Amino acid sequence: MFLGWFNVKYQVRVVIYINEKAEIRMEQLIVQKAQLSDFEAIAKTIASQNQTPETHCIHSDTGQDTQNILGEMIRLDAEGEICFVTASVDGQVTAAMGCEFDLELGRGWLRGPFVAAGLDDWSATAARLFDGLLKVLPESIRQLDTYLNIKNIRGNTFYLSRDFERIRLVQVYECLPPQTNCHPGDGCEPLTREAPQGFIELHDMIFPGTYATGQRILDKIDERHQVFVYRNNGAIIGYCCANIDEDTGEGALDFLGVREDARGKGIGRLLVQTALHWFFEVKKLPKVILVVHDDLSNARSLYESVGFKLKYTGVHNRKIRD
Repeated sequence: MFLGWFNVKYQVRVVIYINEKAEIRMEQLIVQKAQLSDFEAIAKTIASQNQTPETHCIHSDTGQDTQNILGEMIRLDAEGEICFVTASVDGQVTAAMGCEFDLELGRGWLRGPFVAAGLDDWSATAARLFDGLLKVLPESIRQLDTYLNIKNIRGNTFYLSRDFERIRLVQVYECLPPQTNCHPGDGCEPLTREAPQGFIELHDMIFPGTYATGQRILDKIDERHQVFVYRNNGAIIGYCCANIDEDTGEGALDFLGVREDARGKGIGRLLVQTALHWFFEVKKLPKVILVVHDDLSNARSLYESVGFKLKYTGVHNRKIRD
C-alpha cells in the first residue's frame, strides 16, 4: 500500500485589528501525514471535539477518553488500517483528519475533520486536510463513508460540498446493565465455526454488500466475538452478532437478522435478550452500543423495548472516488 509522505504548505490570511485598522500578515499552515508521535495530540483533539455534538464524529467515538482513542489509533496503525493528516502552525497541531480503511473491500471510513476553534477559516482548513488525506490514502480505497452527529452541521455541509451524497440517518443506542438479571432467550444458542449450517448464506442474503460478510463474521468467533442463533428443525432462521470492543471494553450489537418468512414471531427479541445476557451476566460489561438505520422503525421499537436508549442521531454520507 502507498502511505508515502507529503508536506504541503499553504498561505493563510490572518486579519488583526489594531486601533480599528486592519493589518494583514501571512502565516504558514503546514499539512502533512501524521507520524506516530502525533497520535497523542490527535487523540486529545478528537476526545475534546467529540464532547460537543456540533463537532462530534461518530466513527471516531471510541469512548470519550483520550487513552482509548489513542490505543485504537495505535492498534489500527500497526495493522495498516488507518492514516491521518494534521495541520499545524508553528509546530503545534491545530487540526486533523483521518481514515480507517479496508484494503480488501476498497472502503474507507473518515474521521473528522477536527479543526481547533481558534483557526480563522474552518472550511479552508477542512478542505486542505481532505485534499491531503486523499493523497496518502491507498488508491484502492474508492468508497468513502462518513458518520457525523446530526448537529455537526458544519461538518456535514462540508462533505456535501465535496460531492458526498447523503445516504440516510442512523440512530445510535446505548444499553446499561439492568437492575434485574438478564436471561437468555429460549431456543437460542452460540454458533460454532464447525457447524455454521447456513449462517453465511443467511447473513449475506439479509445484509448484501455490508462491510462484514458472513464468512468474516464466522472466522472472528472467539471469546470477544459471538454469534447467537435460533434454529428451526436444525436450520438457522435468525441470528445476532455480539462483539466486545477491544479498545473500550464495551459491547456492540452489530447485526440482527431473521429470515423473512420467520419474522414477526418474537425471534429477534429472543436473540437480543440472549446477547444482553452474554454481555452483562457472562462478560460483566458496563455498556452495550448499537447503530440502526433511522427508517427501521420495527427494529428501533424492539431495541427500546429491551432497554436501549437513544444516545444520538447521525448522518451517513458517501462518496465514490473517481
